[in-house]
Amino acid sequence: MFGGYAGKILFIDLSKGSIEETDVPEKTYREFIGGYGLGIRTLYERMKPGADPLGPENMLGFVAGALTGTSVPGSGRYGVVTKSPLTGAWCESNGGGAFGPEMKTAGFDAIFFTGVSPAPVYLSVKDGRAMLMDASGCWGRDTYETDDWIRERIGDPRVKIAAIGPSGEAKSLLAGIVNEKGRLAARGGVGAVMGSKRLKAVAVRGGARKIPVADQKKLKEAEARYLSVIKASEFAGGLTAAGTGGALSFLVSIGDSPVKNWRLSGLESMPTAVKLDSGNMDKYKKSAYGCRACPIRCGAIIEQKAGPFAIPDEMHRPEYESLAALGSLLVNDNLESVIKANDICNRYGIDTISTGTAIAFAMECYENGLISPGDAGGLDLTWGNAEAVVALTERIAKREGLGAVLSDGPSKAAERIGKGSEKFAMAVRGKGIAFHDPRMSPAGGTAFIADANPAHHMNSQITGMLENGAPIGTDPALQAPKMNPFADFDRKGPMYAIGASYHQLLDSSGMCALYTVNTPPPDLAELIARVTGWDFGWEEALKAGRRILTLRQAFNAREGLTPDQIDLPERIKKEPLKSGKDTLPSIDFQTLRKGFFAAMGWNAKTGIPFKQTVKDLGLEALTRDLIF
Repeated sequence: MFGGYAGKILFIDLSKGSIEETDVPEKTYREFIGGYGLGIRTLYERMKPGADPLGPENMLGFVAGALTGTSVPGSGRYGVVTKSPLTGAWCESNGGGAFGPEMKTAGFDAIFFTGVSPAPVYLSVKDGRAMLMDASGCWGRDTYETDDWIRERIGDPRVKIAAIGPSGEAKSLLAGIVNEKGRLAARGGVGAVMGSKRLKAVAVRGGARKIPVADQKKLKEAEARYLSVIKASEFAGGLTAAGTGGALSFLVSIGDSPVKNWRLSGLESMPTAVKLDSGNMDKYKKSAYGCRACPIRCGAIIEQKAGPFAIPDEMHRPEYESLAALGSLLVNDNLESVIKANDICNRYGIDTISTGTAIAFAMECYENGLISPGDAGGLDLTWGNAEAVVALTERIAKREGLGAVLSDGPSKAAERIGKGSEKFAMAVRGKGIAFHDPRMSPAGGTAFIADANPAHHMNSQITGMLENGAPIGTDPALQAPKMNPFADFDRKGPMYAIGASYHQLLDSSGMCALYTVNTPPPDLAELIARVTGWDFGWEEALKAGRRILTLRQAFNAREGLTPDQIDLPERIKKEPLKSGKDTLPSIDFQTLRKGFFAAMGWNAKTGIPFKQTVKDLGLEALTRDLIF
């Protein structure tokens, strides 16, 4: 028996109330690794194209990676997969904590839902047994209250719960899924899909079983080598000290973090951005924490019990993206208001990135007279108004007043408001852009428009390392020629293909993407080999990554999405970015995308993978419905 997996997945038809347990062949695991790979393999095979994202035929999957539940550092992630109601494309969202490892030790590598329940339910999984339970008593409750309500009924304080809040129930396209009272799989509207199915939560509890490891001795040796790399990393040390938001003001200073809805950059545009650095929250800090099997421990629990933005309970310290979304993007330097708005998002279950983007859109509309004081329901939506930021966040979460207009994101709001407001919607196919400026990173901007899961901010880490000449490993398969980041746009396709394939392997393994930021990345091929017992080298590993990428792209092509339908906002494409005193060169993202598609073996016009590509990757049987 190979190691690394529980070996089973669950299929729940909520319309029928049926639960089916299925074994997974070793070949499927080896070809698709787990996590998002197992997710796309399942959804592509079992879903018909054209399914309504909020209808019964759409599938929603909770997936764990090949390394999830083991002792490998950084392997505590889980994913959520579905067809996005926000973008209409393939959707994958990521969460941390301990939910993923607990799901695997409860007996399952993945849980997939179809149908619509006649009444609210939650799924309880304990040590290999799954039951649908009545959730009428917690429908309408926020995610914190839901966690307490289900935990009390199960009677086990160690159960891990992933739930939606009222925003997911209302099918807000900004809704995410919240586990452990503050860890979110937030992007793409996954919470809206869960709400459309009347599925309030998934509660998992493992038993005595452990995830098998084929070669424990050699795994420990590989882990020790990688731990030494982590301990030597200044970036990892910074994460331990202050979390992901410790350098927000630095990112503003170099132009990477946008100000005033992507119109401004640099500290001269917001000299007070330093007030938002997460080190300023040390006075509120109660304790540090980390995801399962993570030595970095970049999280913290804080309390803010005084002042106009007091919060009754302890909460998770806001991450960088949330501090930027609800702070610097809005020219709001009131840290306490950002903490409060973040808490509202966590309780109601909405994505902070898209919420901040929607508020920035509203503020620019207000500035230009497209939203009147009456439309704003009495809120003064001038830049930097902390009280308005908190109030509008709550209205978005509750889908009230102007909040209802904004609760499906800036692009949908622009459709509702009209008057030329679409130029203020900083989104890719409706999905708010995360706060690392594409104009600073050719690899990052290309990933926003070339990945099957558009506008996702973590998918380009490895590609960016290669582009900037940083090594990602010693194996010949991982090597790429050094190039000028702001030139050679027609030559970078093969490099981007290596980086994207590596990253898909990382995600499908259940590893945290922060382990690839300014730190030598892990030797995933070796770690997977030691856990599973496979003779698994980098050539096979990157081929698995390409296979997953290609099937994701085929999913979008089957839905009729062509590359020209996914593009950066005009403001990003046409306005140059200043980094310090320098104006950065313009980036030809269209040429970069064409080169990446060519290297991957995909048609750059239609988006459909070429017939030879699917043959080489062993995907012919799955993709018979494609018209090449």
